[in-house]
Amino acid sequence: MREFFHNRKLSFLLAAVLYIILGLILLIWPGVSATVFCYAFGGILLIYGVVTIVSFFLRDSRQGSFVFELFLGIVAAALGLLFLLRPVIVASVLPVILGLFIVVDGLVNLKRVPPVLLAVSVCLWLVIVFQPFLAAEALVMLIGAVLIYEGLSDLWTIFRVSQWTKEYRKHHPVDVDQIDFE
Repeated sequence: MREFFHNRKLSFLLAAVLYIILGLILLIWPGVSATVFCYAFGGILLIYGVVTIVSFFLRDSRQGSFVFELFLGIVAAALGLLFLLRPVIVASVLPVILGLFIVVDGLVNLKRVPPVLLAVSVCLWLVIVFQPFLAAEALVMLIGAVLIYEGLSDLWTIFRVSQWTKEYRKHHPVDVDQIDFE
């Protein structure tokens, strides 16, 4: 049982360190990170789309929900190709879509939102629409900062749980006779 928890601790520790490393990469090189993300996500979408299309034709039934799966496979493969072939365009269009979402959300909440927050939403939309690369880099950097925070938070949690466990064992020793199983 002790080995099980030790392995879990190591896997959580590794994940926390990877969060911090990925966060630093996104924070330091946001432009390159967006392009790499487009390539990685495009590859995943393309593989998913091809597998879905192939599995559709290998099945006996070609009706109902299976046709919808074929449609999803075609759309995923097409989007994957778009992400792989035009990563700069994809990276610049996503902030515009996000900006439109912010404006629509702001308009929907027009009566419920104070004018100051509405003005902030409009300013964010303007920045995103007229400076999409700046907005994309800022978003990537924000994601990097969040990943660094998550990694540091996980490291702190691992450290504290380890301390608490050691203290508990120190004050509550377990009296068990060793039994050899052979």
